[in-house]
Amino acid sequence: MDPIRRKFLYLAGMAGCGLVFPGCTSKQGPLSDILFTEADYQNLPVLGLATSFSEEKDYLARIEGKLPQDLRGTLYRNGPGLYERDGLRKRCLLDGDGMVQGFFFDGHSVRFRNRFVRTAKYIEESAAGKYRYSTWSTQAPGGLFTNLGGGNFSNQAGISVVVRNGRLFAFDEFHPPYEVNPETLETLGESWLGLTPESTVISAHSKIDAHNGDWIFYGLEFGRKTTVHLTVLGADGALKNHQHYELPRFAYIHDFFATERYIILNLHPIDINLWGFLLGRRSMTGAMRWAPEKGNMILVFPRDGRAQPVILEAESAWMWHSLNAFDDGRGSIKADFVGYRNPDHFLGDDPALFAIMEGRLGHYRYPGELRRYHIDLNLKALREETLDGGNFEFPTLNPSSVCHRHRFGYFARIVRDSDFFSGITRFDFETGRSETFDFGSDVFCSEPIFVAKPGTKKNDDLGWVLTQCYDGEARKSFLAVMNAQNLTEGPVATIHLEHQAPFGFHGFWAPES
Repeated sequence: MDPIRRKFLYLAGMAGCGLVFPGCTSKQGPLSDILFTEADYQNLPVLGLATSFSEEKDYLARIEGKLPQDLRGTLYRNGPGLYERDGLRKRCLLDGDGMVQGFFFDGHSVRFRNRFVRTAKYIEESAAGKYRYSTWSTQAPGGLFTNLGGGNFSNQAGISVVVRNGRLFAFDEFHPPYEVNPETLETLGESWLGLTPESTVISAHSKIDAHNGDWIFYGLEFGRKTTVHLTVLGADGALKNHQHYELPRFAYIHDFFATERYIILNLHPIDINLWGFLLGRRSMTGAMRWAPEKGNMILVFPRDGRAQPVILEAESAWMWHSLNAFDDGRGSIKADFVGYRNPDHFLGDDPALFAIMEGRLGHYRYPGELRRYHIDLNLKALREETLDGGNFEFPTLNPSSVCHRHRFGYFARIVRDSDFFSGITRFDFETGRSETFDFGSDVFCSEPIFVAKPGTKKNDDLGWVLTQCYDGEARKSFLAVMNAQNLTEGPVATIHLEHQAPFGFHGFWAPES
């Protein structure tokens, strides 16, 4: 049994069935009777991103433009690919069974291949033809008793993907990854990366130190207190360091920062209706509430685990994703991220990420701002700076800069009046200038992945940016290849798919070996 479920069941037993919070009687199982028509897709072109793609394909894609001949390797992408079973539908765009896509570049052509990750959940539910497990935002069918103790919260392997020493891993929140064959995309099985299930907790996001190859993880273990696990695997895959720490308050975090010497957690202020979740009346997401009056807590851990963290305070800001962080070796840290004054697109009344699953638009009033924490460990002080107030998400950079000083960052951006991204931005942290390419009305893009041109020096941003897009008018998806140093000229090559692809989250470029 995984740690999160073990702890929650323990607490549920302590609570008994008589403790019920006011207002937690809402049903948060799957949606029913949701069937989109042709008119729905015409009226809301972005709806294709919230539509399942249940087929598995393998074909040479059509290329428009000139494909760079030295762009050789594979772009892997991961995200929910299946939102419905037996007439029932997931409640949130962030939910759904993981589907890994592969774009295989040989310098002349691009082969597309996609496969669902055969998790234990996927196999069992496919055989049954119906939902049996609770997930991030959607409870299992069956009501209160089926979901007691938080329900059978299951691994979907549908958030991020990483290639490490020639092995491909698909990650989900709170669970170990599934290993996937990097060529065929066949599922090889769940992997604890050489660790034991009792020793740590693994989450969807990790960092690979560009200089020494350390693979850095964090994970949250929920109980009477929330415990964070920080794990570092060396370049050879061996355990290099593990530390765990009881957090001063409940926290849910999706991503973190790492520098050459430190690991930094950004605890944004979330309250959780614990008993509503444990007594089967709320999903995990439905049990969360934004509590901005508490502000953020920033915990700075030495990466070697030899000291307790420094705890600092900051104004409240929700963070899905960090871009990067670096330190100067003398106690000064810069940490860049996308921050929201209020995550109304995810929590609160009628958030956009839920409304889209019903075929409509919801609330998304607060933009994702590009922010920087200036941390002085000698003075135990923190200053926050807003670098750009534009509406950003999915920050990425040249992998050769991870955990070290960077100059450029790349972002998906909401450019026009929409709840979804239509542009890619390159931000220069030295000059404060940015450039953006807008794909236009009814075209929606995803996380930009930087690919360095072969033979370039570390930290040199000579290369390409790859982003998967969905054309709401054509009802098909494509992969755009852009010149990283001149985004505004648009794609130099476009790889056209024969179908739409749902809204994917994260990708990883593996250069040709």
